[in-house]
Amino acid sequence: MPGIRAINERSTRTSSERGTSSNRRELYFRDGDQAFLIPVATGEDNDPYLDEFWMYTFQDGGSFRSVLEGPNGPMGKIPEGTRASHRFAFWAYVIEVFHGSNPNNNDRWEAVTGPSGKTVYKEEINDFRVIALSMGRSNALWNQLVDVYNDWGTLNKGVVRIRRQGAGLDTTYTITATPKEDEISESKYSEVNDLPSIKDYMLDVYSDTPSEPNQETVPTSSISLDDDEDGWDEKLPF
Repeated sequence: MPGIRAINERSTRTSSERGTSSNRRELYFRDGDQAFLIPVATGEDNDPYLDEFWMYTFQDGGSFRSVLEGPNGPMGKIPEGTRASHRFAFWAYVIEVFHGSNPNNNDRWEAVTGPSGKTVYKEEINDFRVIALSMGRSNALWNQLVDVYNDWGTLNKGVVRIRRQGAGLDTTYTITATPKEDEISESKYSEVNDLPSIKDYMLDVYSDTPSEPNQETVPTSSISLDDDEDGWDEKLPF
């Protein structure tokens, strides 16, 4: 259960250097979304609310599946040739999400017009969510989180904004500290101790019995995806 320092020390590993029921609570981003949140993770050593992992993601028929990599390889069946991508995740208290559009006319989202005259749609969350993202090219996105940690001395000091722009191969994310002064209420903060560690969460959601060597994997209709690029984020759960 590493903190910022431990993940940094391991984040330059290549694929060759690695060992070979769902209660999903992730926050999923679409093009134009920006979320304001307070990390529960501190980034210190042995922080259970922040971790790195490797994930296999592939297309199976009309849907996508993700399988966690364990110490001895994938912790479930995957198509032959599927490669794992390096990701990180942390628990956060999500205050609100501003959506760039409201295609389903959700009446719980409040239309808000900003200073530029652009209308966005505010969804109030006020609950704990897992933020799971790709490390990015050369760990670029991860390093943005490290910058917040270095500026504040801890991740849970204030409100962070995560923004997604673009779709497909043009998808980009940004992570920045903000001057907002929102806080987690005492009644909600009491729930923090009930949150599973990121490691336990990922094991619960994205693993099953590891397949034996040479065991038949998924049906031949499945298509392996190399999701090292953020371009797949339009369709995938991360």
